[in-house]
Amino acid sequence: MGKSQKTYPGQGVVVLKGGDHGTKLAAEKRFKQADGPRVMICTAAGREGINLQHARVLFNFDLPWNPMDVEQRIGRIHRYGQQDTAQVYNLVLGDTIEGKIFLLLDDKLKDIARALGKLDDQGNVAEDLRSQILGQLSERVNYQQLYSQALQDPELKRTRLELEAAMTNAAEARDVVFELFQDLDRFSLDDYAPLSHTKEGMSDLVRFITAACEQDGMTFQRENETHFALVNSQGIQQSLFTTDRDEANENDALELIGLDHPFIEKLLSRHRELPPDEIGLAIQSLDGENGVLSIWLVETHNDKGQTLHQVTKIGMDRNGKRVPAWEKQAESFYQHPIDDSKLDGTTLFTMTETIVERELKHRGIIKDDQSYSAELIGWNQFGNGTD
Repeated sequence: MGKSQKTYPGQGVVVLKGGDHGTKLAAEKRFKQADGPRVMICTAAGREGINLQHARVLFNFDLPWNPMDVEQRIGRIHRYGQQDTAQVYNLVLGDTIEGKIFLLLDDKLKDIARALGKLDDQGNVAEDLRSQILGQLSERVNYQQLYSQALQDPELKRTRLELEAAMTNAAEARDVVFELFQDLDRFSLDDYAPLSHTKEGMSDLVRFITAACEQDGMTFQRENETHFALVNSQGIQQSLFTTDRDEANENDALELIGLDHPFIEKLLSRHRELPPDEIGLAIQSLDGENGVLSIWLVETHNDKGQTLHQVTKIGMDRNGKRVPAWEKQAESFYQHPIDDSKLDGTTLFTMTETIVERELKHRGIIKDDQSYSAELIGWNQFGNGTD
């Protein structure tokens, strides 16, 4: 610590150790400050639950038995938002049992990586392969037992054989998983492109929260560009939310708007459980036709036992004729003017049951003898669907 104080006078060192979450968060915040400590010393408590991507150098001292714990430590600095190349230095005493086993594991990882062409220009194991193999290995090896047995086997002959067998099984399991993910049916990266537009998604979430709160007699009101206040029916502010993750990390009084926030998760769960006849929307028909557009979440299973999910849209007029144009414009309909017609889901449910199955077979999503489930997750009624 003295050398650090000399190198960075007045900034010092921050220590993160076990304790309540608030203590850990306070240490993390001090370390992130521009004029704050330049060095953080962590106990095992620093291997998870903190985001340190503003740092770029990690020294692992007193390595844990389980190598996945080391990966967790590295994950604190090598994560989304990192601007520099993360440098990791593992301090290993090669003449100890722990050091010998660590180096043995490292050699075996390099052998596997070399065979698969997964070594980089510096001879290091590609990080994706390292995490995959070590993750599989953690399910096969009891490290505490392994180290205990190694004390009676100073040459590590038995330990070496056990690790070789476990590493071989882990590598084979990794290959199976890799093949499984490479063989996903109908996978297209384009399907996930909308998820990259986080600003639009956040706007949709804020609109949902605002409307859901109004139903409960509360108000979710905008304070400024990123802040929103939750006010109860008595006009008392309950919480202050933000859409900015950095602000939420820096200010304990701000709560981050997200799908996993307990309050927001509760609102979402309640509306997901609404019965089908309560999730419809009556809108004015712009083309003069009356009918319905239904949106289904379909679950199927392929020959390899994989569970596949797909959203299917079925548009049809009041005579049961398909209207593909409605299906292509599904998302835009929620911005159309509301119609005063009374919603009637009876017609929808009786007309679409066979059409959904026929559509799934036509598109090759299911076969004649294949089971599936289809859940109605939304529907629009154009004009008066009961005419």
